[in-house]
Amino acid sequence: MSSTRSLTERFVLPVLVALALVFSPLAARAADLNAGGDVEAQARARFAQGNLSYDLAEFNKALDAYSDAYRLMPLPGFLFNIAQCHRQLGNPERAAFFYRRYLTLSKGEPRNAELARELLAEMDAAARKEQERRMAREATARDQARAAALKAQAEATAARRVQDSERKRVLVPRASAAEAKTAVKGESLTKKWWVWAGAGAVALIAGGTIAYVATAPQPRPTTLGTVH
Repeated sequence: MSSTRSLTERFVLPVLVALALVFSPLAARAADLNAGGDVEAQARARFAQGNLSYDLAEFNKALDAYSDAYRLMPLPGFLFNIAQCHRQLGNPERAAFFYRRYLTLSKGEPRNAELARELLAEMDAAARKEQERRMAREATARDQARAAALKAQAEATAARRVQDSERKRVLVPRASAAEAKTAVKGESLTKKWWVWAGAGAVALIAGGTIAYVATAPQPRPTTLGTVH
């Protein structure tokens, strides 16, 4: 099937386009050597250049040549060749479009209609697969972007937590030092109070003893008095 298709692409299609050029109404007026004859000659030249480029696998150049030829002489056969170039370039949607236009604009049933329909179905299937791959790539890109955003958010949250932890670690020792200083001061004052309280108690005891000694009654003499 592939060999038959390649032979058709290489020999049958150029012949069909050439015959269309020869027997078309525009070609029938070739006796008129005005602008119309120049247009046909230009179309033939671009068609020949397109065939040469296609044979050399220079499909972009062939596409340009066939497109120019169609602009000069809008023959449906050029559309098939344009579709072939898009198929070779990996543009299934564009290829399907031109195969469909070729079948639609051709007068009657073209000789290669079966091949054109087969290629059209093949390009439609390839276009659907390409669309599915494109949608999958877009979905993957969205998922990756969402994951990157979540990762960045998580990293930012973690960084803020680290900063808060560092800030608290700096503030807590300062507070502890101040509390310790206050505690020491209170303890010193407490110690001083007890010292002074003890000293006061000693003083009170000593004063009471002195007062008691001073005010206590004197013991009576145990000896008898002398009678004078």
